[in-house]
Amino acid sequence: MIEWFLKVEKPFTQALIAFSISVGILLVVALTVDFSGVHLGGLLFLASFVCCALIAKSVYDTAVTNSQADEMRRELVSDVSFSAKDLYTQLYQNSPVPYLLIDYDGNVTSANLAAGRIFGLSQTKIKGLNVFDYIMSAGDERLDMLVEKFRNGIPMSDEMVRVVRDDGSVSWALLSLFNFVDSFGDHMGMLTLVDITKQKQIEDAKSEFVSLASHQLRTPIAGIKWSAELLQLDAEKTLNDRQKKYIDRLLTGVSRMAVLVDDFLRVSRFELGTFQPEFTTVNLPALISSVVSEQAPRVAQKRIEVKTFFDESITNIISDQNLLRMIVTNLYSNAVKYTREGGTVHVGFGKKDDELVISVADNGMGIPVSDQERIFSKLFRASNAVRNVPDGTGLGLYIVKEAVDVLKGRVSFNSVENVGTTFEIVLPLEVSKETAIIQQDVS
Repeated sequence: MIEWFLKVEKPFTQALIAFSISVGILLVVALTVDFSGVHLGGLLFLASFVCCALIAKSVYDTAVTNSQADEMRRELVSDVSFSAKDLYTQLYQNSPVPYLLIDYDGNVTSANLAAGRIFGLSQTKIKGLNVFDYIMSAGDERLDMLVEKFRNGIPMSDEMVRVVRDDGSVSWALLSLFNFVDSFGDHMGMLTLVDITKQKQIEDAKSEFVSLASHQLRTPIAGIKWSAELLQLDAEKTLNDRQKKYIDRLLTGVSRMAVLVDDFLRVSRFELGTFQPEFTTVNLPALISSVVSEQAPRVAQKRIEVKTFFDESITNIISDQNLLRMIVTNLYSNAVKYTREGGTVHVGFGKKDDELVISVADNGMGIPVSDQERIFSKLFRASNAVRNVPDGTGLGLYIVKEAVDVLKGRVSFNSVENVGTTFEIVLPLEVSKETAIIQQDVS
């Protein structure tokens, strides 16, 4: 009741004052005027007429007020609608990000000014062109996959592509594309291209510098290692125990530095696209056994049990031996590094649906869920790994991912923190002629 009164206090007060004045006037007239000679029926008619006029006036005022309110609402909606449309048009046309509307086949139906700049064409010339003819990805297969995703309604975000202009110049961009249905029911796509040409040039310059520096560092590192090994040969005759310990530390540090330089060199080659795989016959069991032997001292030190499993039907395959060694070495050394003393590491390979599956599993510290999305990123290490095992660069799994991509394979993992991690590499399986003959003989 109080809330209602507060809302209508002003109009209620005004109405009360008007009522009091009207009643007062009526009383004054009633007391001062002699109505004895007035016809009662006429007086009642006159009073009724005045009341009807007042009611009509009230209805008229209410109708006028409502009509004005409706008109104001229409004007407001019209102003807002016009402003929103005008604002959208301005943002679309003058945005620094290229926007293109494309149909199901990739033909451009609309483009803004920025799209014209990145393609080196005017807006009118862009319209009608097939955008997929001007975009290149990491390979034709990759571009085909992007087109297939679009036509199946799968949204894409931040896919790195190259935009090739008519004059032959190339720009780098991050492509995002999602589907929608227009007012006519046609399937369309909104495509954006964020120009990252300058950033890509800077990254390439960094990679070239790292590659050059890595090449230059390998020679002095090899010289230091050679000199330390020569000193170690004379250890029994000329060096005391303290000097021997210093040489051992020197060799350990040089070995770590050599591994780090090699990792940087591999990364730069992957990023510059200069790594060309050399496919030869690879004895897979021998390769994995060699990697396991290299880690034997650390395995013995941590009392880790290593279990291997090799598919006997697979011996020699056609692949790049260096890339395979990179993959297995990084995964196996990580498993040994992050497995606690007395733990277990499984490593081996098998065949599944005409593909080669290499698996490395451990019961170590695992990867936290919050870190799993970035685990293949360059220079990234899981939070628990940084905390418990400070020694690491964050390049190992990045190299694994890049090497697997070069071999046209895929990598996946399952991990539970404080339980363990399993990495699985799936590669196209192409056996050598020798293995194929052996398999035929066995069958």
